[in-house]
Amino acid sequence: MNSTYWGEIVALLTALSWSIGVFPFTEASRRMNPNAVNHFRMLLAMVSLGILLMLLYRLNPKELFTSALPQHWFWFGLSGVVGLALGDYFGFTSYAILGTRLASVFSTLAPGAALILSYFMLNETINFLGILGMAITISGIVWINMSKKEQSKIAKSEFGSTKKGIVMGILAALCQGFGLVFAKMGMSFTINDQNITSIHATFIRLFVSVVVTYGLTIGRGKLKEINQPIILNQNNGIKYLIAGTFFGPTLGVVLSMYAVSLINVSVAQTLFSLVPVMVLPLAILFYREKISIKSAIGAVVAISGVVSLIWRNELMALIR
Repeated sequence: MNSTYWGEIVALLTALSWSIGVFPFTEASRRMNPNAVNHFRMLLAMVSLGILLMLLYRLNPKELFTSALPQHWFWFGLSGVVGLALGDYFGFTSYAILGTRLASVFSTLAPGAALILSYFMLNETINFLGILGMAITISGIVWINMSKKEQSKIAKSEFGSTKKGIVMGILAALCQGFGLVFAKMGMSFTINDQNITSIHATFIRLFVSVVVTYGLTIGRGKLKEINQPIILNQNNGIKYLIAGTFFGPTLGVVLSMYAVSLINVSVAQTLFSLVPVMVLPLAILFYREKISIKSAIGAVVAISGVVSLIWRNELMALIR
């Protein structure tokens, strides 16, 4: 299979995995505490991937840390702190305040952030039809979520003000876009002409994120406060946290690392942003929500943008 299309298929699978994970993470954030959820899910995912690496690639515990280059640790570590530690904390807080579907609107800012930064750091470019496809996709996603009915749900939130939810959503998107570019930088370094595996890259991102996040928490004397909801299984939220961790920072992030190793960061981030579209059928399945005509139209628009984005080069050749 053509590697470009394979990369875009993997990016779509990433969005699907994250779409599934959004539901248990939102539930866990509301039952426990967004900061506690953010801490523990990174620790759980890091341990899971470390065990997986040792089983699949026969690495001993020492080799988990020594087989990668210093450049890998720098760029994946920076990506983890920005994209996972900070970005997901902002995202979880926004989900708790605004709700799953409305908060996900702000993820549409991430492709633009990734496009701008990748142009300067990675020399990645995209043609006019690709940019148009991104714009159409984002328009469809915004159309789906920004209805008066969805906005009216914000006022009922007990987790913070609307302004805080919006600011957190914007910061989450910027962190996600920048974090992905930093990860792509890490992927550019090879070991004996071999690329680092996406699982190992994700492990490094998570390890640095865990060290920084827990280090800051311990330094602030907040470790007991953060651990308490987890230890007490507050409101029976652990099962939701575990489910979200599997689909989010474990399976989803591994797939995302593989996708950005194959395709442009901005393209990958746009496809990742299809989460709100994929959430629609899942919302029917999990919550028996009714999908409006407006949402259906928005989904069609978003998908048409994806078609333009994926086949941008072929379509441009036909125009010429």
